[in-house]
Amino acid sequence: MGEGVAQQGSFVQADRLRFDFNLPRGLEPAEVATIENLVNTWVAADHGLTTAVMPLADAKAAGATAMFGEKYEDAGVRVVDVPGVSMELCGGTHVRSTAQIGGFKVLTESGIASGVRRIEAVVGPALVSYLQEVDGVVRALSARLKVKTEDLPDRVAGVLDELKSAQKEAAGLRSELALAKAGELAGKAVTTGTGAKYLAARLDGVDGKALQDAAAALLERLGDPAAVFLIGAGESGAVMAAASSPGAVKAGLQAGKFIGGLAKMCGGGGGGKPGLAQAGGRDASKVSDALAAAEAALAETLG
Repeated sequence: MGEGVAQQGSFVQADRLRFDFNLPRGLEPAEVATIENLVNTWVAADHGLTTAVMPLADAKAAGATAMFGEKYEDAGVRVVDVPGVSMELCGGTHVRSTAQIGGFKVLTESGIASGVRRIEAVVGPALVSYLQEVDGVVRALSARLKVKTEDLPDRVAGVLDELKSAQKEAAGLRSELALAKAGELAGKAVTTGTGAKYLAARLDGVDGKALQDAAAALLERLGDPAAVFLIGAGESGAVMAAASSPGAVKAGLQAGKFIGGLAKMCGGGGGGKPGLAQAGGRDASKVSDALAAAEAALAETLG
């Protein structure tokens, strides 16, 4: 990964390890594969490992790698050498040859701090267990999707595309349903003494986007000045949308600010533009309370 890369920390057990190093970006899959191939080539080569204690200056002169930030005794340091592969200062207990490691497989590569990455890997018997587990998952997926192992990526991609298409179609149907229900609600709008109109109503089973579209459509039918507030219980809690005409905004009813306070009643938050906004909350049991509060606020502001 370049000459500027250095070890920042490590943790080693008999069957697994983690290795931290400085790098300002994540590793590409091909780079991880290259690292695995290098290590496994050294493992298979059965390099003998030697250790020696020598003065720190001699160890550095020989090219031993010291971990940045570590303090070492000048009188004598333990040098672990895998000839042609690696020489470093280390006090740990090690294998006699690289073949004893058995094999090396990276499990994860992730960022743990700014400019610091971490590799976690398994070796030896743990590697075999991991590969067996992965193989079991792959075989189960192949059987479930009725495809060969090598065709799994394409089949999974196809399933995801089908799911995305179905979700898009479902969203469209929900929007159409919300608009249809909104049409029925238009006649329930209240006309105040000043001539302004407002509507606060409940529509359950509709997502936030569909609810917002319905609020905008209703506002267009009510004219100006007018305001609409719609709320319902959805899959993840309460969802709501508000729409205000220019006249209603001028009267002090900005949709974004108005809906924010009502969302808090349902344990959530949200907002948007003065003319159109949507929000949500975790507590669907407060939908009726929020609806009553919205109706009272609309009547007071536009009355």
